[in-house]
Amino acid sequence: MLTSLFGDLGAARGRKPLAADDQPDAGFAATAIMESVATEVNARGQMVDRHSHDLVVTGSPAQAIREHFAATRADLDTATSLITLLDPAGVWASAVIKALSDAGGRPIERLHLREPTTLRTLATIERTTLVRRHEDTLRIYHADVRAPGSDNAEIPVALMERSQMTTVIIGPLQPHAIDALLNALHDAATLSTWRCPNLLFLLPPNAVWIANKISAIMWPVRLHVHVLSESLTGASAVWNAMLGMWNHVKSQPGWEPSTNGVPMATNDFPIKVRDLGTLTPRSVPEPTPPIMRISRGMLDPARTQLALAGMLAVDGLLGCAVVDSTTGLVLVRETRGDASVDMDLSAAACAQLLRTHRQAARSMGLSEHIDEIITSAGPRQQVIRTVSHHPELFLVVLLDKQRTNLALARYQLMELERGLT
Repeated sequence: MLTSLFGDLGAARGRKPLAADDQPDAGFAATAIMESVATEVNARGQMVDRHSHDLVVTGSPAQAIREHFAATRADLDTATSLITLLDPAGVWASAVIKALSDAGGRPIERLHLREPTTLRTLATIERTTLVRRHEDTLRIYHADVRAPGSDNAEIPVALMERSQMTTVIIGPLQPHAIDALLNALHDAATLSTWRCPNLLFLLPPNAVWIANKISAIMWPVRLHVHVLSESLTGASAVWNAMLGMWNHVKSQPGWEPSTNGVPMATNDFPIKVRDLGTLTPRSVPEPTPPIMRISRGMLDPARTQLALAGMLAVDGLLGCAVVDSTTGLVLVRETRGDASVDMDLSAAACAQLLRTHRQAARSMGLSEHIDEIITSAGPRQQVIRTVSHHPELFLVVLLDKQRTNLALARYQLMELERGLT
């Protein structure tokens, strides 16, 4: 079952279940009690198979996952692309996996881990695959822990450790729960079994205080921490933000060699889960103070300034700018010398206008991302276009209605937006 779910997709029938006497003491044993394949029809009329496995487990499933990944994903640069979702509020992760399964016509693999005596569900692990044209196939995992206990809590960590990217979706959580989550993630990232090079936090709009908490944590130097503020209006918005960041980091170096003296040889893992329960902060090697690597999806100012300068070729353009939608502040601007426009005032007004449109869309049940807003008043026209690769930013251009070809200006703005990666 573990090979089926955590390795290549394949039929699990015919495999010999792991027997308890084949494992060392406190090891992992699993007995398959049910396997089902149900066929459903999605909203597009496609036939989609739902695969479900129920396993009775003893010992530590997290330890089994670690050992399996240590053998099959030792080198993340050559391993299949894997993204793990962590959704403490339980709002979006399952919806994202279902949406990807429906869109691609690929099955959702579900593994239900059950307690031997009561058969209660300890955790449910979901996986689907996304086949993209001219791109590597993506595997997306999510673990929903149902039962308390340190062994069960280690299951999501075991999945994250060997992923190329872990996405943490911050939903409606209390401040103390967010503090506990960040502390747990920091502790996990300092384990010697951790190899995930990218940690992406998806925050709700205007959650600057959460971003400040993330920035204040001394993450390991080799871990690239990214923070995006996204309007979590639907599974598609969550996935688009994840995919934009994945396209940005997939070609970057992975888990770099250690520079702080922490042993990272292959014989250092797996850490036994029974040992994790006795670890104290002094048991984990103290890393040297790292250089923070917090990415908030910001742009290269020089390249962006050069791209905006190209918009001056549009007849009737008065000014253009890249604006932070959460604050209304102008990041980069370009104006004609003879134009009397206040880009700061326009940017603040446009940020408020975009927030109002997004709120109205949510109230109407529209989950689609707002791409463009056009307003016209007197002799001027104004075009607002969101930046797909940086959901917290938008472009605004001010145009002279009498002198501008609006269709051409919009086309130029779309080309500019596509180039802002």
